[in-house]
Amino acid sequence: MEHGRFCHLCQSRIAREMREPACPRCGGRVESLVDDQDCAACKHTPPRIRGTVRVGPYGEHLGLLGQELKYDGREELLDVFVGELLERLSGVDWLDKIDAVVAVPSHWSRRIEQPWYVAKALADELASCAHLAHLSILRRVRAGPHQIGLSYAARRVNVKGAFAVHRGVSMNRARLLLVDDVRTTGATLEECAKVLHKAGAAEVYAAVILQAGKGGG
Repeated sequence: MEHGRFCHLCQSRIAREMREPACPRCGGRVESLVDDQDCAACKHTPPRIRGTVRVGPYGEHLGLLGQELKYDGREELLDVFVGELLERLSGVDWLDKIDAVVAVPSHWSRRIEQPWYVAKALADELASCAHLAHLSILRRVRAGPHQIGLSYAARRVNVKGAFAVHRGVSMNRARLLLVDDVRTTGATLEECAKVLHKAGAAEVYAAVILQAGKGGG
């Protein structure tokens, strides 16, 4: 994290959380990788997402910053998180493949409740800094209950059929970077990737601020 925004103690605690190892495929928490590429969950059931970057886990300190960004409207933290994501993107071998950025969309009813939508703001900034287009091609067609507190199976059911591309959109074998604020089980990202693949996308990668929950998958 950028010096000057936090005290030295907070800086060191945040840095320690960010050093937690992650699976380069799904972004999940891992203790070891299989063949130095995938976690055991990804090796067993390869996700549609081809690679993921994250700032860190939803820990005590990063989680608090994520909450302040999302729920308290601390927009100054957006630059901090975007900077960290850009640093991680610079270290992957697939960044040059990306044609455009796509945000995980919210339902219109949620935008009334919470006009400040972190995923879109992240996608706007990442696209601008990386000199990529931000395509508003995904829409959420069904709100459903919030994912918070749901099991992995319930999350998959909750987002099944919840997303669609806008009418007439064709991906033409594009490689896309899908952006969201928090990944827990990956069910939302996977459902979005499925829809984008059906619309003609060749590959889908992901960038998230935080990974919540246990392990990959």
